[in-house]
Amino acid sequence: MKNIYNKVKHIAVCVFLVATVSSCDNEIQDIGGAEQKYNTVYGMLQANTNLTVFTKAIKLAGLESTLDTPDDYTYFVPNDVTFEAYLVANGYVNNLGYPDINLVPVADLKQLVLSHVIKGVKKRVAKLEGVQADYLETGDYATMANAVNPDLYLLSINVTNGVLKVNGSDKAAPGLDYYGTNGFINVLSNVIELTPPAPVISGLSQVLASPGDVITITGQNFVKVKSVKFGSTSATITVVSKTEIKATVPADFDSYALIVVETDFGVSAPSGIGLKYLLYEDSLKGWGWGWGGDITWESTEKVSRGTNAIKKIAEAWSGLFMHSDLALNTADYQFVKMSIFPTESTKIMVTINSDTGDSAKGTTVTLVPGQWNNISIPISALHPDLLNGGNFDSVFIQEFSGGTITPGSILYIDDLGFL
Repeated sequence: MKNIYNKVKHIAVCVFLVATVSSCDNEIQDIGGAEQKYNTVYGMLQANTNLTVFTKAIKLAGLESTLDTPDDYTYFVPNDVTFEAYLVANGYVNNLGYPDINLVPVADLKQLVLSHVIKGVKKRVAKLEGVQADYLETGDYATMANAVNPDLYLLSINVTNGVLKVNGSDKAAPGLDYYGTNGFINVLSNVIELTPPAPVISGLSQVLASPGDVITITGQNFVKVKSVKFGSTSATITVVSKTEIKATVPADFDSYALIVVETDFGVSAPSGIGLKYLLYEDSLKGWGWGWGGDITWESTEKVSRGTNAIKKIAEAWSGLFMHSDLALNTADYQFVKMSIFPTESTKIMVTINSDTGDSAKGTTVTLVPGQWNNISIPISALHPDLLNGGNFDSVFIQEFSGGTITPGSILYIDDLGFL
């Protein structure tokens, strides 16, 4: 890597030779970088011809007096090519189409610069055998931007076998490039942005819910949450953390809603709760039959929601068939959903085809005993191409453990329908 003081290369080499015989912790041998111990890290930054865009950003943001101090610093600085590519990608280009950092709002530029600086420490990457120093380790670090705005993410550092990756970049940073009397400059191949992205919903604590229920929404980037909406209705919420929200189901909730989380930084993709059509809620909307063990269609012994559930004595290969009063079409739905509580571990086969005994037209699901299993089976896994016009009007469930289930085992089935 080039020496940023080419005109004084001979002096730098002399200083290097002195450093090799010194026992001072501040005088560490240069490894692939420019040894400039006689200069501050800020002075080195200003003199480096490969980091001019970042140094211009410091001036435009009015941060010269903030950073040009004798305190210790660790810089993570994108090189000019990387920074200019970032400007182009974000639309900061002049009339000729060239990147222009003057177009970045001052407030945004200030946050951007401070997101690349850790104050109070001087940490290097390359570990030198027998040399004690403050080395960078994998972890999350607070930057100067975090001190100004605590809602920002921390700086994510990964150091593996001397290779540095910063802020989730899939490109390894070149590592230690320059160091001075009060810090280090690590040159990056990515620009650091600590502003949280749009929120993401990854899970809901309930498959179905009733008005007044409190559900847990899990995900990412729940920072400065503005609202959680069930359809068009805003819910009462408590933001537990950046990954968890408690939301009370609104009073006008019927049986199905799309949930979105909105923050100052964007809106999540919708996540569905409930069902568009409930074939079984507290009773069957149609008729049914079964074999190989008794069926109680409106049992109160164990329910997932409401007052009733189906109780099925699950002998080996036993099953039940539920016919809907409403004609259904696979084009209108994405999932078959149900809650099942088995008293012992088993497997079931589910199909929506009328050929109840043909497992090739269905799919199997393994059940965890002693708890409600909230199941979502993609319609695509139930071979809709084999249905005439995609039309269907029934659901078939068969015990499918291979004959190992204990006679008298029980399956409780609740909230079966389609989303």
